[in-house]
Formats: sequence, C-alpha cells, structure tokens
Amino acid sequence: LTTGIILIGISSYLPTYVTGVMEQPAIIAGFTLTTMSIGWPIASSVAGHLLIRYGTFNVSFIGGLSLILGGILFVMMGAESGPLWAAIASFFVGVGMGLTSTTFTVTIQAAVPRERRGSATASNMFMRNFGNTIGAALFGAILNGMLMMQFKQEHLAYGLDSINLLLTEEQRLTLPVADMHVLQHLLDRSLYWVYVTVAVFAVISLLLILRIPRGRGLPNDND
Repeated sequence: LTTGIILIGISSYLPTYVTGVMEQPAIIAGFTLTTMSIGWPIASSVAGHLLIRYGTFNVSFIGGLSLILGGILFVMMGAESGPLWAAIASFFVGVGMGLTSTTFTVTIQAAVPRERRGSATASNMFMRNFGNTIGAALFGAILNGMLMMQFKQEHLAYGLDSINLLLTEEQRLTLPVADMHVLQHLLDRSLYWVYVTVAVFAVISLLLILRIPRGRGLPNDND
C-alpha cells in the first residue's frame, strides 16, 4: 500500500516539476521519469539473486533505504538542481521499488500454504493499486490545497488553472516575467510538500519492512 502511494506521487508530479519549475521540455521530463523505469527492472533482476543469498528481510531493507534516499533527494530538489538531480532521485526510487516489490511477493508467498499463493499474490497487487488510488487523491489534495492557500496569502489574481501556463515554453511567454517567477515559486513550494509526504511514506515503508521475519523466507513447495 505505502509503496503504491509513493509510486503515484513520483510518476504524477515529477514531470510537472521539471517542466513547470525547471523550465525543461517534455522530453527531458520524460527522461527523469524513465530512470525510475530503468532502476526498477534492474533491481528486480538483482533481487532474485540476492534473495537466495541474503534472505527477504535484508533485501527488502535495502530497498526501503533506497526509497528513503530517493525521497530525501526529492525533498532537497530545487529549481537550480537541474533535471539530472531529478533523474537520480527517480532512479533510487525505482531501485527501491524493484527490490521491495520482488521481495514482498516472495515473502507473502512464503507466508501462506501453496494452494493460497495465488490469492495472496493477487491481494498484494490489489493493495499496491489501492495505494495508487489513495496517493492520487492525497497528493492532488496537498498540491491544490497548498496552491490555493498561497494564492490567498499573496493576494494574486491567478487561479489553479494558471499553473498550466508554466508547463510549456509557448505558454510561459504569455505571462509577464515577474508573474511567471511568482507562479513558479508557488508551484515549487507546493510540490515540496508533495515530496515531503512521499518521503514520509518511504519511512513508513521501512518501518513496516522491519516487521518482516529475519531469515531467507523463501517459498517451500513442500509446505
């Protein structure tokens, strides 16, 4: 559930940050998100070998640490950080997702009898998708709430729809330079709290990982 929330937070709002705050084109924003898709399968492949040697707890713990590292990098990210910073943070989140998703599946399958592994695995996938749904609503509420609060504090005539003007170069040119910088600052501060929430859920994930039993925890077909 918590990793599903983290996943939707990054995939939904990282492109907005890169295009709106960093003023990068959409292809660069896509690159920063692609690094997560690169780190995920690499980590999943490596996890299969690590599980046999080190067990489910150790591998999932490393994955949890990677999620926290990625979350911290996102919290520390600023407009001047550049897209490479965003790509590195995204990569660490992808590594954490790859290690934890593989390990969670193996751990759940090892915790139930053989005839219940299918339903247990399906429950695991359902919870991740449910986390995506919760995360979409949660992060949308955080972003919109922070923007509306700042609009009122700054007594600006702009509304939420004005943020869309920051997402392409053509639309940014329609704004006065001073207004554009103000809107970028408001978007930066609002997305900061989105990433803080992502980091909080990464910490929660690690705390839950600490409850995984030590040992190899691999499925036994004789069970």
